[in-house]
Amino acid sequence: MEALDSFSRTFLPATALAKLPRGTIARHVGVLRRCAGDRDAVAVLARCGRRDVLMLTRSRLVVTTETGLLRRVRLHLNAELHQVADVTWTPEPDRAGIQLGLTAIDGVRENFWVRLGSTAEMWRLDEALKQAFRTPWGVIEPARPIARPAPVAAVAELRLA
Repeated sequence: MEALDSFSRTFLPATALAKLPRGTIARHVGVLRRCAGDRDAVAVLARCGRRDVLMLTRSRLVVTTETGLLRRVRLHLNAELHQVADVTWTPEPDRAGIQLGLTAIDGVRENFWVRLGSTAEMWRLDEALKQAFRTPWGVIEPARPIARPAPVAAVAELRLA
């Protein structure tokens, strides 16, 4: 059995955490894989706007978009982390999303509304953005499922044993 490459191993958990529809993932995965390559680990995958998908890896920020009628996927932004400047973001817990702004290498200012399924996902993206743009080397952890607390009954059974 062949081992999965780093992209596949981290893309699958990121899609599960993002809770994006399978059809959306199936349409966007080809473009996202070409941008990231096999060795880049996916940290966050999220819906961005109505038809866009944002992917943050250890070294890249990629945004893809779909056309309206035919749903063709196009690349909107593909930049290495050091190629973007003036990155700002504002978490909005009431709306479970993040307002993200950045200046691409060509000097165009981009603004994105990143919709997330829960406030926990919002804080996870916030932490990944901090790791990417506010640490000296931009070390980003790959996507992992959120740890959920054990049910009270299971904790009681452990104490009795």
